[in-house]
Amino acid sequence: MGLIKELKTSNGIPVTYHRIVSINKITNQCNIVEVASYLNKEERQKEIDYYNSTAENKSMDVFINTEYISKPYDEKESIVDCYDYLKTTDRFKDATDE
Repeated sequence: MGLIKELKTSNGIPVTYHRIVSINKITNQCNIVEVASYLNKEERQKEIDYYNSTAENKSMDVFINTEYISKPYDEKESIVDCYDYLKTTDRFKDATDE
Protein backbone atom coordinates (compact mmCIF):
# COMPACT_ATOMS: atom_id res chain seq x y z
CA MET A 1 0.00 0.00 0.00
CA GLY A 2 1.26 3.48 -0.75
CA LEU A 3 0.36 6.87 -2.14
CA ILE A 4 1.39 8.43 -5.44
CA LYS A 5 1.88 12.18 -5.64
CA GLU A 6 4.73 14.32 -6.87
CA LEU A 7 6.10 16.37 -3.98
CA LYS A 8 9.39 18.02 -3.08
CA THR A 9 11.31 17.40 0.11
CA SER A 10 12.30 20.36 2.27
CA ASN A 11 15.62 20.50 0.38
CA GLY A 12 13.99 20.36 -3.07
CA ILE A 13 14.34 16.67 -4.02
CA PRO A 14 11.31 15.43 -6.00
CA VAL A 15 9.63 12.31 -4.55
CA THR A 16 6.57 10.53 -5.92
CA TYR A 17 5.98 7.34 -3.88
CA HIS A 18 5.00 7.51 -0.20
CA ARG A 19 4.27 4.80 2.34
CA ILE A 20 3.53 4.59 6.04
CA VAL A 21 6.39 2.96 7.88
CA SER A 22 4.93 3.03 11.37
CA ILE A 23 2.20 4.40 13.60
CA ASN A 24 3.20 5.32 17.13
CA LYS A 25 0.27 5.72 19.52
CA ILE A 26 1.13 7.76 22.59
CA THR A 27 -1.72 6.84 24.89
CA ASN A 28 -4.25 9.62 25.35
CA GLN A 29 -1.88 12.13 23.71
CA CYS A 30 -1.43 11.70 19.94
CA ASN A 31 -0.72 9.32 17.09
CA ILE A 32 2.49 9.83 15.15
CA VAL A 33 2.56 8.58 11.58
CA GLU A 34 6.01 7.91 10.05
CA VAL A 35 5.93 8.43 6.28
CA ALA A 36 8.76 7.39 3.96
CA SER A 37 8.96 9.07 0.56
CA TYR A 38 10.92 7.66 -2.38
CA LEU A 39 11.99 9.11 -5.72
CA ASN A 40 9.55 6.69 -7.36
CA LYS A 41 7.92 3.27 -6.99
CA GLU A 42 10.93 1.55 -8.55
CA GLU A 43 13.17 2.85 -5.75
CA ARG A 44 10.76 1.40 -3.19
CA GLN A 45 10.98 -1.92 -5.02
CA LYS A 46 14.79 -1.81 -4.70
CA GLU A 47 14.34 -1.53 -0.94
CA ILE A 48 11.95 -4.50 -0.90
CA ASP A 49 14.39 -6.53 -3.00
CA TYR A 50 17.22 -5.65 -0.62
CA TYR A 51 15.34 -6.94 2.42
CA ASN A 52 14.22 -10.07 0.58
CA SER A 53 17.73 -10.87 -0.67
CA THR A 54 19.69 -13.66 0.96
CA ALA A 55 23.01 -12.50 -0.51
CA GLU A 56 25.82 -12.14 2.02
CA ASN A 57 27.37 -8.91 0.73
CA LYS A 58 24.25 -7.04 -0.25
CA SER A 59 23.97 -3.28 -0.43
CA MET A 60 21.18 -0.80 -0.99
CA ASP A 61 21.46 2.66 -2.53
CA VAL A 62 17.95 4.12 -2.20
CA PHE A 63 17.06 7.69 -1.24
CA ILE A 64 14.37 7.70 1.46
CA ASN A 65 13.01 10.91 2.98
CA THR A 66 11.22 10.36 6.28
CA GLU A 67 8.78 12.68 8.00
CA TYR A 68 6.68 12.35 11.13
CA ILE A 69 3.10 13.61 11.21
CA SER A 70 1.44 14.08 14.58
CA LYS A 71 -2.34 13.81 14.76
CA PRO A 72 -4.99 13.51 17.47
CA TYR A 73 -4.94 10.30 19.49
CA ASP A 74 -7.16 7.48 18.25
CA GLU A 75 -6.78 4.16 20.02
CA LYS A 76 -8.51 2.20 17.24
CA GLU A 77 -6.87 3.86 14.23
CA SER A 78 -5.60 1.40 11.60
CA ILE A 79 -3.01 1.86 8.86
CA VAL A 80 -5.86 2.27 6.34
CA ASP A 81 -7.32 5.03 8.53
CA CYS A 82 -3.90 6.73 8.53
CA TYR A 83 -3.65 6.60 4.72
CA ASP A 84 -7.14 8.12 4.53
CA TYR A 85 -6.06 10.82 7.00
CA LEU A 86 -2.93 11.66 4.99
CA LYS A 87 -5.08 12.30 1.93
CA THR A 88 -6.96 14.98 3.90
CA THR A 89 -3.77 16.93 4.64
CA ASP A 90 -2.56 19.76 2.40
CA ARG A 91 0.64 17.87 1.61
CA PHE A 92 -1.03 14.67 0.41
CA LYS A 93 -4.29 16.12 -0.93
CA ASP A 94 -5.10 14.60 -4.36
CA ALA A 95 -2.68 11.69 -3.82
CA THR A 96 -3.80 8.45 -5.41
CA ASP A 97 -3.68 4.98 -3.88
CA GLU A 98 -1.07 2.66 -5.24
